[in-house]
Amino acid sequence: MPKHLFTPRIFTALVLSFGAVSCSHTKTTLVEAPPAYQPPSSDAKLKLPTLGSAKLPEVQDAVRRIFKDSALVDLNSQPTFFTGDFNGDDSQDLAVVVKPAAGKLADLNEEYPSWLLRDPTIDTDTRRPALNVTDQETLLAIIHGFGDNNWRDPQATQTFLLKNVVGSNMSVVNGKEFSANNSGKKLPQAKGDLIGEDLHGTTGYLYFSSANYSWYDPKTFKPKAPTTGMFHSR
Repeated sequence: MPKHLFTPRIFTALVLSFGAVSCSHTKTTLVEAPPAYQPPSSDAKLKLPTLGSAKLPEVQDAVRRIFKDSALVDLNSQPTFFTGDFNGDDSQDLAVVVKPAAGKLADLNEEYPSWLLRDPTIDTDTRRPALNVTDQETLLAIIHGFGDNNWRDPQATQTFLLKNVVGSNMSVVNGKEFSANNSGKKLPQAKGDLIGEDLHGTTGYLYFSSANYSWYDPKTFKPKAPTTGMFHSR
């Protein structure tokens, strides 16, 4: 370009043009496209644990947790075990038929056991005799559930060991359905599910109330005023 044509006005225009191009280039390199939306994977959803039906190995583990090697699951009883919410605390409990292990009777009769030995057929309002487990006796152990894993939880140690209540045709009876189906009758104040069975020639129910298990015979039952009692702590 001839020198006489390169005027100050042209120089200024060139500078402004160069600056505009530089700014435009800088802004372009700084702008990033927003990330594309990624739908959550179905595998990432929270999966809550589900409680399956009780299996014999885990039932045996629960019995060992409570009784160590002093009691065994009685495999000759049918059914051998069943589950339900027997004390009405919205936690699944385990009821299992057990018998003393050979040579371990003294352990089941120790002075301060970690379970409660009870006879639901005895009226404890008038007396509570000293109880002992006898050799070859068949008993019903009810392990109350605790925490998210219910009766399977290692801290589930609250247990009742019940005498004289292992009968035939044992089954779990829903507490609410039991009350609804027997409306108008004299019924016990059961806290949760009941265990129906044939015992000593009578069809009755084992139930939990007032911090203890009792036997309900529809023919001889007399309602009792609710009482409070000491509850076996975990």
